[in-house]
Amino acid sequence: MTTNRPPGRWRRLIETLSGPPNEAVLATRRGKPFWRRYPQFSWGMIISLVLFIAPEFVNQWNRVPDPSTLQTLQVRILHTQLTEPHLFVELPNGERRQMEWPVDISAGGRFRTHVWTDAQRKSLPGCMATVQGAPLKLTLTDRFRIWALDCPEQHISITFHATSKSQPNRLTASLVIWLIFLIPYYLFYVFIFLREKRGQL
Repeated sequence: MTTNRPPGRWRRLIETLSGPPNEAVLATRRGKPFWRRYPQFSWGMIISLVLFIAPEFVNQWNRVPDPSTLQTLQVRILHTQLTEPHLFVELPNGERRQMEWPVDISAGGRFRTHVWTDAQRKSLPGCMATVQGAPLKLTLTDRFRIWALDCPEQHISITFHATSKSQPNRLTASLVIWLIFLIPYYLFYVFIFLREKRGQL
């Protein structure tokens, strides 16, 4: 003869969070695709993918490169600005393009950089400069990241070492953001999923 054991602590917690099954709601969702059965949970996961997961994946994919793989370009700097794209340049063949310093890639963007001073930024327009950089990978638009810049006429030289040394700090900051914000975010959507699974939402 067997006896049913009472549910454990975690099971009781899940039952409390989920609430009793709402059979009337669950009946209307049977046979529907996952995103129709759990719409709020699905939208929460899509938003996190677009705003957090995908940009961070692209950031990790475009980490500090091997200096030997960088492209060296001669450019005339037309314009600079505080946020990305930080430079607008003209190549020797007349092509004009945008370039940026290493900054986070995100859905919002428009990040400042601290590898140059305001005085340097304001002095660069009109300068014939040598830049070293590489196209960014997995971005929706063509983006070129600069890792070094040399402008002899303005005595401005920003080295690869100066731009790359800030990247470990960026990785640490990303981890802190994950711990502070994303873990509670996903716990909240686990709660949403449990409620939707019982037809309570």
